[in-house]
Amino acid sequence: MAITLGTFSKLDDGAYAGTFRTLNVTATLAIVPVDRTSDKAPDYRVYGPNRYEIGAGWSAKAKESGKEYINLKLGSPEFGNAWLRCRLVALDEKDAAGNTHIALWEPRD
Repeated sequence: MAITLGTFSKLDDGAYAGTFRTLNVTATLAIVPVDRTSDKAPDYRVYGPNRYEIGAGWSAKAKESGKEYINLKLGSPEFGNAWLRCRLVALDEKDAAGNTHIALWEPRD
C-alpha cells in the first residue's frame, strides 16, 4: 500500500512546487531540474524552506505502464540516519487544489 506524503504542481519551467507532510513534518518543497554531470548524477535537486537542499531526484519509467515518475531521496534530522525514499507520480487529473503530482511512499517489510 502506498501512502501519500505530499501534493505538488508542475511549473512552466519544469520544476515542481508543493507541500510535503508526515506526522511530524510539514514543509514546502521545490523539486528543480538540474543539468546532470554524470550518468549517476540526479536529474533534480530538492529544496526545502529557505532554499536548503534536502535531497535529489532521478527520472524513471515504470516497467509495466511506461509512465514516467521521479525517484526522490530526502534527508532531514527528523528522519534519523536513514534517507526517506519516495516517488513523485503524475495524477490522471488535477485535484481540487490544482495539484498535478503526488509523492508516494511504500513502506518495506
